[in-house]
Amino acid sequence: CFNLNNLIYISSQANYVSFFINTKGTIKEHILRNSLTNIITELATYKNIIRCHNSYIVNTNYINSISGNARGYFLESKIIEKQIPVSRKFSKENLTKFIN
Repeated sequence: CFNLNNLIYISSQANYVSFFINTKGTIKEHILRNSLTNIITELATYKNIIRCHNSYIVNTNYINSISGNARGYFLESKIIEKQIPVSRKFSKENLTKFIN
């Protein structure tokens, strides 16, 4: 159990999902056997939690910038080094709404 405000992003591989949680300035990974579809359904009421890609859910409160081009955009955060890929269904205009 964790505070949802501390969730940075969730990624999936096969039948497992990894939660990346901001815990007192360090990032901890928690792995569960589940699917992103089940998780996003549970988190549907939280407007700052979005599924940006087939394999990623992000907390937009941690997103600081967008990189890439029309071939592929990435969400970036100052707190993590990883670039999070974005599905092509999102336009750059839609993505800019998520930047804090």
